[in-house]
Amino acid sequence: MDREAKEHYTVVIQAKDMAGQVGGLSGSTTINVTLTDVNDNPPKFPQKNYQLYVPESAQVGKPVGKIKANDEDLGVNADIRYSIVNSEGANMFSISTDRDTKEGIISLRKPLNYERKKTYMLHIEGVNTHVDPRFSYLGAFKDTATLKITVGDVDEAPVFSMDYYILDVYENSPSGTEVGSVTARDPDSRNSPVRYYLDSKEDGVRYFRIDESSGVIRTTQPLDREDIPWHNITVMASEVGRYPGV
Repeated sequence: MDREAKEHYTVVIQAKDMAGQVGGLSGSTTINVTLTDVNDNPPKFPQKNYQLYVPESAQVGKPVGKIKANDEDLGVNADIRYSIVNSEGANMFSISTDRDTKEGIISLRKPLNYERKKTYMLHIEGVNTHVDPRFSYLGAFKDTATLKITVGDVDEAPVFSMDYYILDVYENSPSGTEVGSVTARDPDSRNSPVRYYLDSKEDGVRYFRIDESSGVIRTTQPLDREDIPWHNITVMASEVGRYPGV
């Protein structure tokens, strides 16, 4: 009998006295039979190939997608453990099982970078966790599928070559003296031109100016070390046509 084909049966039993001869009395009872599930069905992915789009801005440790293998059995017999079996996929992604939905939840392990790698192939395996050895002749109680992940490009802010710069200039140098320069680049694949700005909210704009194209910083007036020995200035960079970003 196959529970997956028919789970419930109703059986009517009749008993007669006088060995069932005519004139004898009889009684009957009804028996309801419910088949108990055994693990005789392996998990199966509905399809062999899947695709998933994940933006490069996705957060590490957060779910980015899901996949599910179907199992016709019930309860623990339908429990599935998912794993990523190829190193390319396992290095960047992890997968866990949702106990309620039996889905494989795919999460990000490391930051994505569209400019470095645009696609990943994940070979995912779904395995029954409670295998009944009586049905080993049916084959392996597991299935595999391939998930192609396409990394989406996200417009990123320009990145400076250094986190901070230390520049120096002699006091009393004439206005327009070059102090130094900063450099930022667009990390996106299109490598857009960058423009530089000084934070107008800071006092530094009174003493310095920056060439918006080259990033060269110059004085706007002679400086007095005895008055102000050092200056902190914030330089912002933006892609051409966009608002500044620090």
